[in-house]
Amino acid sequence: MKNKLIKFFKWFTISLVISVLVIAFVFLKPLDKSPYYENKYFYKTTESINNNPTFDRKNNNDTIRGSWAKVSLIPPFKTPIAIDANRKGKPFDGIHDSLYVRTFVFSQGKYKVAYVIADLLIIPPTVTNILDTLLKKEGYSLQNIYLSATHTHTGIGAWHNSFIGELFAGKYDQRAPDFIAQQIKESILLAEKNQEPLKFGYKTIPTKKLVYNRLLENGGEVDSLIRVMKIEKQSGEKACLVSFTAHATCLHNEVMELSGDWPGMMMQKIDSTKKVDFCAFSAGSVASHGPYKSKTDKWQQLNYTTNLACKYLYNNLDSIPLNYSYNLNMVHQPILMREPNYRIFATLVLRQRWFYKFFGKEKIYINMLRIGDVVFAGMPCDFSGEMSDELDDASSARNKNLFVTSFNGCFIGYITDDRRYDMNTYETRTMNWYGPGNGSYLTEIIMRMMNRI
Repeated sequence: MKNKLIKFFKWFTISLVISVLVIAFVFLKPLDKSPYYENKYFYKTTESINNNPTFDRKNNNDTIRGSWAKVSLIPPFKTPIAIDANRKGKPFDGIHDSLYVRTFVFSQGKYKVAYVIADLLIIPPTVTNILDTLLKKEGYSLQNIYLSATHTHTGIGAWHNSFIGELFAGKYDQRAPDFIAQQIKESILLAEKNQEPLKFGYKTIPTKKLVYNRLLENGGEVDSLIRVMKIEKQSGEKACLVSFTAHATCLHNEVMELSGDWPGMMMQKIDSTKKVDFCAFSAGSVASHGPYKSKTDKWQQLNYTTNLACKYLYNNLDSIPLNYSYNLNMVHQPILMREPNYRIFATLVLRQRWFYKFFGKEKIYINMLRIGDVVFAGMPCDFSGEMSDELDDASSARNKNLFVTSFNGCFIGYITDDRRYDMNTYETRTMNWYGPGNGSYLTEIIMRMMNRI
């Protein structure tokens, strides 16, 4: 009997080990740590940039014209709130402050570009796919629609039809992406009306106690600059396009009311001051950056961040010099990445087929828009503000001013500074999907695109 038990446990152990190894082989592979500049995806992407003819658009002497508009983003049906974490898929039960799609349309002769900002966590790929054809008759596609989001964590959900998408945005409902796309269409068509010659101005505003490095509270770099483009119509009507790095996370988790968080409240408050007639905000390089912790109560924190951001803007908007501009161009640049390297363990990652099964598969790209000497880089991710200094220096050397905005209509997770890759944190492990080196890779791609636009 004893020998039979020994034999049983021996074969049971062997079978268990073999089963574990087989399962590991089927689902996992070693982490790819090869440098990006030694990989084909890097060379193919740079070759594509070099050969992309849309960088070479020739501007005529026409002054850039334009206008702006906003439409409601409150759906006529209930959705979960994105992010759905700890909300258990429950639908929103009220509206703290309204949500909008805000849109600028810029044109030069027959050429036109729409700059769209939605009070959403991200611009969902399901919406992007609809937009590529929704406005074809009106002359718009992904080639000339620049997309961005405020990154509020208390916006509508139900917009992503993948396993991971439903974890973030709640149970998928086709009505949600359809509604968002239709509201974007309406805002673009409204913004096309009443276009006038425009003057533009740009300024960076240093701040204190408005943002902090949430990845490394001590020792990490912080991009604390508010970036603002001021725009004025010939008739005197004014707008401003603002970008900043602090996550819209004053409200989170337990809050069941829809809200634009501090960016939404800031836009509303600036509009009410009459400094400008229309204020719009795009989330900047928000990875690794959170709103400066001043209050423990979330509503007090919301008021603190809103009021301080408004104070900086209010005190600086009048001092921005304005000039007519003649350079307008947008480039929709596909990029390639290494295979997904979603880490299950420190050096073992999910195989590509399983990654796509759980996360979905989508085309990846960077959008770049030039207006005068200002360049907007629309990124497919939460892009980290720890990399802002290098990019600001690079743009300054090219006599350009750079806005980096996140959430351009596709999504590849967080792109953080390469020095942080081995940290076991939410940003650098859970949300870092494509392996090491991508901070440097995408930074280089932005620079190469800036050289051409």
